[in-house]
Amino acid sequence: MRKLNSYSVTLVLLIVVALISMSFKFKPVIKSYDDFLPQKVYSVTYDFYIKSKKGKKIFVKSFLPIDNDRQKIEKIVNKSKGMSFEIKKDENGNDRGIWRKKKKKKAFNTISYSFLFKGKAIKYNIADDLPVENIYYTDSKYLAPEKYMQVNNPKITKLVDSLSKGKTDLKSLLKSYYDFVNNIPSAPIRDLTDAVTALEQNQASCNGKSRLLVTICRNKGIPARLVGGVILESIKKRTSHLWTEIFIKDKWVPFDVLNGYFAYLPANYIELYRGDKFLVTHTPNVLFDYKYDIKEINHIPYVNVTGNEAIMNHPISFWRLSKEGVMSDNVLYFFLLLPVGGLIVALFKNVIGLKTYGVFLSVLIAFTLTNTGYFTGMLLFLLMIFIVTLMSIPLNKWGLLYTPKVVVILTSVIFIILSLINIGIAYEVEWLVALTFFPIIIVSIMAERFSRAIIEEGHKNALKTMLQTLVVTSFCYLVFSSVIIKTVLLIFPEIILIILAVNLMLGKWIGLRLTEYRRFKYILD
Repeated sequence: MRKLNSYSVTLVLLIVVALISMSFKFKPVIKSYDDFLPQKVYSVTYDFYIKSKKGKKIFVKSFLPIDNDRQKIEKIVNKSKGMSFEIKKDENGNDRGIWRKKKKKKAFNTISYSFLFKGKAIKYNIADDLPVENIYYTDSKYLAPEKYMQVNNPKITKLVDSLSKGKTDLKSLLKSYYDFVNNIPSAPIRDLTDAVTALEQNQASCNGKSRLLVTICRNKGIPARLVGGVILESIKKRTSHLWTEIFIKDKWVPFDVLNGYFAYLPANYIELYRGDKFLVTHTPNVLFDYKYDIKEINHIPYVNVTGNEAIMNHPISFWRLSKEGVMSDNVLYFFLLLPVGGLIVALFKNVIGLKTYGVFLSVLIAFTLTNTGYFTGMLLFLLMIFIVTLMSIPLNKWGLLYTPKVVVILTSVIFIILSLINIGIAYEVEWLVALTFFPIIIVSIMAERFSRAIIEEGHKNALKTMLQTLVVTSFCYLVFSSVIIKTVLLIFPEIILIILAVNLMLGKWIGLRLTEYRRFKYILD
């Protein structure tokens, strides 16, 4: 009776404590809901330093970020003591900040313009059969030559004719142009490079390559434009970046020929202006310096910055472990998802009746698949299992002792994985390079379990258990890849207490497993 009472009390306490703790978070979480779902959040500060003779008027102009479908700008703060500030729209719809100092003010001035950037990656799929004539845009300025983009230059025309041969659809045409410019050797050229110079010198930085791609497209009658911004990372930097947008059907689609992004833009790219412009201009013949102070901010999806702070400061919150740099987001997610995965395995084993290799191997594999991608990771995993199966056949025939046999298998698996990674890097085979994200130790443990099952149970039963393990793994992957589930666990880590209670209840499970109903159907009838 004591055991029963202590068991019941433990269950009730776990559930009550979890629900009470969670109840204090419901209201602030609902208030701080953010449906933008950024993948990256950064605090960014423009720091400008300008010095001139006393009595001289000075100005600094810089493009400022604005909201669009892939970026949101919040918490803007302008600090520029002794200087006036205004924002003006230019002909391309860009916001340009203008700081001015009157003659009587001091000779040395500092400007600090800070904001919070929330960004997400954007990917476009271009239809394989899309005809070229579907891309025309009403504004002819995106087809016209410009000072540094010599659209009608004979060298550009000759190049376009050569690259366009045999290309009947828009995607293959753009791929031909993109590959040509992408293959031009990159060089850290600080001077402005026009399109023809980039072609003639066969080397360029982002500005030369981007201008060349725009020029090629416009020569063919495909609307294209330049976009300028900064690649955000947690450092202080001076360098900006330039990429290309091409008008396809009803959308402007991004292409970064320097960094190899075709119809894709990463979440850490901040767009500041459109057109062939200079990001920062200032009064000539003065001492001027600048930098961008950038810091990445860890964030919980669906929750705005204010909500993130409130959640981190809650007594029961593990979010501060990530925000304070104690562990990465990935490691924190792993610890929070591990009990969830364990519960899933317990349900499949004890309630449904499937067999798996171990309790947490399915969970570890599933978490690994979230890094490699499901199909790539599963293909690589099955490849390793197939190799182990083939290896076990001659090893069994040779009559090797169990432990040396397992060591031979594990050593071979490690050697094969490292060899495949090397081949993937040498020949640029992406799915082989993905093996670097596939922890060798997990594959090795599973290979050891599988090889032992082959010896003890035979190939048929070993493969059957492997198939059931993969079913459980796939279900765990679906749960682990859900942004909503990860967010809920970060906000309400008390759920782990409820999972603990459910597992205690499962420990008392005495009913038939679902797979056993068919086996004992004649008795039940």
